[in-house]
Amino acid sequence: MAFGLIMPKLALGQYYSQGETKRSLSIDKKIRPINSNKSFDNIDKDEKSFVEGDSLDFSILVENTGNQELSNLKVNDYLPAYQNIIFNPGNYDKDNVNINWVIDRLGVGESKVFTIRTKIGSIITAYSQMITNKVCVNGDNLSDCDSASFFVTGKSVPSTGSGGILIQSLLGVFGAGIALVVRRFTRGY
Repeated sequence: MAFGLIMPKLALGQYYSQGETKRSLSIDKKIRPINSNKSFDNIDKDEKSFVEGDSLDFSILVENTGNQELSNLKVNDYLPAYQNIIFNPGNYDKDNVNINWVIDRLGVGESKVFTIRTKIGSIITAYSQMITNKVCVNGDNLSDCDSASFFVTGKSVPSTGSGGILIQSLLGVFGAGIALVVRRFTRGY
């Protein structure tokens, strides 16, 4: 009993914690190749490297993990290079290269899922390059961010191959033709 008088919050902790309010939220971003049923946090280049024309979905889960309703949550998805938007849940801001939208209300324990579909555009380099797509949610004095990374690879042109063989063949025929003309000229017919 003396302990309860000296440290009342420790002795009666369950009574003090019931009225506490906890406001929190989380955001989770996943990536899914369009021809797959499985979503990933990140896709390593050994698993898949996207090329021009590949489509992919980004799934964004926003969840109220607290015990109070949240409102006016602003979501911003910052698009990486080489992305052409097919569809999205909000407004596309070309100047800042992002998609933004507002969640008016998110109840206690409630979550909402949003999907952004993109197609890989023209890739400048032939080497694998890691791309990161980041999303953030802010509002009610709370914020959280998450990202999904993947690799893109440009189409490479081989230094030797059918194009090289064709050029070599044409040069050989052209050289043989010149040799015949020179031979006829030197022989006089």
